Amino acid sequence: MSLLEVENLRVHFHDAAPDRFAVDGVSFSMEEGDILGLVGESGTGKTVTSMCIGGLLPRWKADTQGSIRLDGTEIFDCSQKELNEILGKELTVVFQEPMTSFNPVYRIGRQIGESLYVHRKDLSQSQRNELILDAMRRAGLYEAEEISRRYPHELSGGMLQRAMIAAAIVTNPKLLIADEITTALDVTMQARIIDQLKRLNRESGMSILFISHDMHVVNRLCRQVIVMQRGRIVESGLTKEIFANPQHEYTKRLIAAIPSRYSGR
Repeated sequence: MSLLEVENLRVHFHDAAPDRFAVDGVSFSMEEGDILGLVGESGTGKTVTSMCIGGLLPRWKADTQGSIRLDGTEIFDCSQKELNEILGKELTVVFQEPMTSFNPVYRIGRQIGESLYVHRKDLSQSQRNELILDAMRRAGLYEAEEISRRYPHELSGGMLQRAMIAAAIVTNPKLLIADEITTALDVTMQARIIDQLKRLNRESGMSILFISHDMHVVNRLCRQVIVMQRGRIVESGLTKEIFANPQHEYTKRLIAAIPSRYSGR
């Protein structure tokens, strides 16, 4: 059985035109341990898709149709309490702007461990601290003890992004959704984050759904890719095959937009 199954997902925001769907008939599946890229320009529906998967799209804001099953559980049938149990334990999300995700008045270590207080109440404080430090090291923050005592404003953008990854993996979820997490970083830090995600996937078997507009990053990280345009999937398959022989004109344009220093042109 697939870890994630999305079938005929449709999303209509209440303030949109009646015939305008943010996501229109999207279907795909994802196996355990895979890294899948969901790629497209801003407004293509990829982030809305990921929010639906994570149960993060407010039900008062949009109508949804279709099915999303995570490890056999139908997300759309879950109550808010059930979604709260899934989010942060079975599934976690890392967003693009880490500075807005951290509370400026609390130390980084405390915030990384917040989900442990919710989902692992059986642990002692010393056990929680050890899991927090372990997650930080796995996310590439090797001076974990010292960094855990810092406040968000004392960390660089790249360190904050890795701290967000640490917060997302501290409960060892089955699926990590990474939404445009390399966009605001320089090329060197992008490479470090990509390598860290690869290592997490390789060592823990954690599945990763990677949301991006950057085909270069997707090519470096993802085994499979789904290309979205105007709320629909226009092409999907193994990343290496799509790069070698793209079929849809939109996919060709995305690949052509990769700067020459990456593409070899």
